[in-house]
Amino acid sequence: MKRRLRSSSKADEGLVVYFNDTFCEENVKRRKLEHPSPIEQAFLDDDDDDDVVDQVALMRDWKTNDLLRKKKLILVLDLDQTLIEARAIKKLTSEENYLLESEADGDQDCTSSSGGKGSLFKFEVEPPLLVKLRPFVKKFLKEANDMFEMYIYTRACRVYALKVARLLDPDGDYFLSRIITRDERPGCDKKCLDEVLGHENVVLIVDDNGNMWPKHQANLINIQKYEYFASNFWRARDDRYKSLAEKKIDESETNGPLARILDVLRRIHELFFHPKLEVDLAHRDARLALKLIRLQVLGGCVLFFSELISGPPEESHIWGMAEELGAMCTVELGPAVTHVVTVNIETEEAQWAEQKKKFLVHPTWIQAAYHSFQREPEGNFPVDTF
Repeated sequence: MKRRLRSSSKADEGLVVYFNDTFCEENVKRRKLEHPSPIEQAFLDDDDDDDVVDQVALMRDWKTNDLLRKKKLILVLDLDQTLIEARAIKKLTSEENYLLESEADGDQDCTSSSGGKGSLFKFEVEPPLLVKLRPFVKKFLKEANDMFEMYIYTRACRVYALKVARLLDPDGDYFLSRIITRDERPGCDKKCLDEVLGHENVVLIVDDNGNMWPKHQANLINIQKYEYFASNFWRARDDRYKSLAEKKIDESETNGPLARILDVLRRIHELFFHPKLEVDLAHRDARLALKLIRLQVLGGCVLFFSELISGPPEESHIWGMAEELGAMCTVELGPAVTHVVTVNIETEEAQWAEQKKKFLVHPTWIQAAYHSFQREPEGNFPVDTF
């Protein structure tokens, strides 16, 4: 049964009130954006006095306010396993080789496994690659472009990034020169926002690997990995595993990860620019909007963790993830508990959950909710099937 995505035509009024109150408590001074600030004017005057102001900071300030006047924020997008997946052709499995049968030469349009056009491409590089666009990516970029100035940020090389950008943005409408690769940051194994021209309070990040952003977790939307081709990781853990390509299926266009993230981005954008907010645009914070929206996902849930966490439970990753989603976590069983989270159905706590008609779920239920920004059906995450 298909679930409808949350309508984002109207921002949640409760969030608007909370968002507004949070900033009012800080007693920030209002300033109108219709005219350049003194810092902006200094940049625009360009008096070449480097001793007075830092030109990068001036440009960042000017650019941020220019975007806010246009009712736009900044969106930084990863490439591999976020918007696309690439695989060396020589590493395709025997059950994936059918993809090459309808594949055209060079970087030309190819037929996807689902029969549609425009999702599968060959890159004539060394080694030759097959690149699969994630379902919904074209619509995602088109609609996001109305709300955000977009960047590509990848740990791949610049030549590869430019080729992928041409697939995603053939007319140059979305990214222009805003493409950051490992070539611009030699020796850096993590990502940061230093090369993004805008203040961090207006920046959101979509990346499948949250560990790449240690300094910017508050800006991060951690999307589910796109794994179209076979994964040795999963095959080593399940001999029945087959990739999406091997099964000749793909993610949903209408209710897949990118569609859900687009819905979240709409809600953040609407909340940030909501006309009822009393604080001026320059002092609003997209990170706070993201945090408040995330807190709604498991609000009202009380989770008990059974034989899952070693060490202090409140220091574990899964515990912190649940709290970010608005759940209350506890180490004591009681009538308030709504869910028992465990990997072992034989524990006393698991049996208690069944007796008391509580939800009994695998910890992947929390991870799925974190990626989708919605409470997933508990029945899809039974403990005994993992």
